[in-house]
Amino acid sequence: MKTGKNKSDRGFVPKGQESGYEDSTINQLFDLLISPKAFERTIGARILASRLEFRYVDHLLLTLEREQKLYSKIEICRALAFFGKYSVTGLIQRLGKIGNNRHKKVSTKSFDKNSYPLPRDIAARTLVKIGPIALPELCDVLIEANYFRISEAIDTIGFICRDGFHDHYLEKLMSCFVIWKTNDLLRWKLFRAMSVFPASLPFLLEQMSIESNIYIKQEIERSICLLKIKLKE
Repeated sequence: MKTGKNKSDRGFVPKGQESGYEDSTINQLFDLLISPKAFERTIGARILASRLEFRYVDHLLLTLEREQKLYSKIEICRALAFFGKYSVTGLIQRLGKIGNNRHKKVSTKSFDKNSYPLPRDIAARTLVKIGPIALPELCDVLIEANYFRISEAIDTIGFICRDGFHDHYLEKLMSCFVIWKTNDLLRWKLFRAMSVFPASLPFLLEQMSIESNIYIKQEIERSICLLKIKLKE
């Protein structure tokens, strides 16, 4: 019982238990989204998604900005991902703004898995769930002056493109590199994102020979290894 109550306090609502709220009006659902009870905020987001209320994406985005409870946050992100293209612009505007779990400097710890790391940023993770439809707007971010959004956009583009069917987006990353090549964090992230594009291999081999930062060099080496495996398959 204690565990169940704890989960409810964090916004957990089992599937089906929102049924008592299904006849709520839109205004009542908005009230649920700002309820002091986390489980009611979860219910509000879930029912809005079930009704296909695309017009109210902005309300979900504002709720996500202030949400602190785990399961409520998950449900809000699920609803935004479900709304797909209607959520893309608002999520991109919030890249690098929600939460504080992002890389702020080059990691000294290598990522030893063969998979592409899931972005840490909550807006980026939601865009990942939306998928390729978000790529054109994400690439527009790469030519902005907003360093924080660019940083998270790179992670998101890399993750979405990891299936290998979006090779034309490599050119966007290369252009971004030209602009930000003196920035360690963005350079590190760009080299990581390039690990999903086989055409980047010659460039990465060149950069491997001139990169001076040992931790960035470590990431280039990882990307090269992953690409060589890809090209053998």
